[in-house]
Amino acid sequence: MVKSQIAKSAEPLPIRWSRQLPLGCVPTTITVKLDPSGRCSISLRVKDTRTLKLKPVKKQIGIDARNYQSSYYQ
Repeated sequence: MVKSQIAKSAEPLPIRWSRQLPLGCVPTTITVKLDPSGRCSISLRVKDTRTLKLKPVKKQIGIDARNYQSSYYQ
């Protein structure tokens, strides 16, 4: 269990994770929301400090980055 301190709270909140974070991942921002029925939800922003390497590939894609001015795209 991780304890996180939030503003205007006298004590840290005990947070029970629904799953383990990978090693090297650290929560940086915690957002607490209270809905009209009185339930709280918490969302986390996590920083991943791991260095992950992807396998090299020989495939390519093209992206059309034109600025469409017709009314169809507005």
